[in-house]
Amino acid sequence: MKNWKKTVIICGLISFSCLLHAQEAKISNLIGVEGGFHVLIGNTVIPDRVDQFRTETSIKGGNLFNNTIEVYYAGIKYEQYFSEKRMIFAAGLRFSQFSSAIHGIIDSFDDTPYLWLFREDGAYIDYLEVKRITQNDNYLGIPLEWSYLLRGSDAFFRPYVKVGVVVNKLLFTTNSVEFANEQMKQYADAVAKQAPKPNSFNSYFYPTFGFKLGKDHYIWADMEIQYLPFNMAKKAHPFISNSSGIGLQWSLHIPLNKKSK
Repeated sequence: MKNWKKTVIICGLISFSCLLHAQEAKISNLIGVEGGFHVLIGNTVIPDRVDQFRTETSIKGGNLFNNTIEVYYAGIKYEQYFSEKRMIFAAGLRFSQFSSAIHGIIDSFDDTPYLWLFREDGAYIDYLEVKRITQNDNYLGIPLEWSYLLRGSDAFFRPYVKVGVVVNKLLFTTNSVEFANEQMKQYADAVAKQAPKPNSFNSYFYPTFGFKLGKDHYIWADMEIQYLPFNMAKKAHPFISNSSGIGLQWSLHIPLNKKSK
């Protein structure tokens, strides 16, 4: 939790300083919408309820389980320009969905069944053969970004570099369960409740390279590729730890200032 507090305090101080500077300089500002996705790869975290030794496929060490997280997001963003319109500070609201699954992958065949400990009562142990448990974690986040334009505002094509950080708060989670035997569907809700719980917060930073298309005081479009070296939380998703990856983002911006004479 201490890492969260440090992240929020440092980003807040830097952002507040940028806004003060921009207000004093009376620099142009824009509002826009954004969307994008990330693919994160990490180490599989196999739940304790998965019996790795009695599973028919002899899964060991988690190497044969899914180890990716797919993140899709959309949001709104406010941008403010300063330092001769080469520096940009942006903040907004972003809805994100982090999706991953527990499923075996043997010899390139997906959804290889595994044994899930459903209940245990003394000497009585009940396992279910599960093909896949998919968890979608939905977050509302605050992205903070600082960019530098490599070309001036008069150019139509403007490459830029950017560093961003986003702090996400969990809204809700959904789990879906697929069984090897369709007759076991009656236990889907119970198994879904046994799945590991996500973090209430997560956060990550992302260095970026992208380009803007458009002229100053007109509508702009951005395209960028992002690198996500690590997540500031221990796990970005309950099924995956120590994740890193890449992503793409696109956005559209509308100026709020009238064109200066």
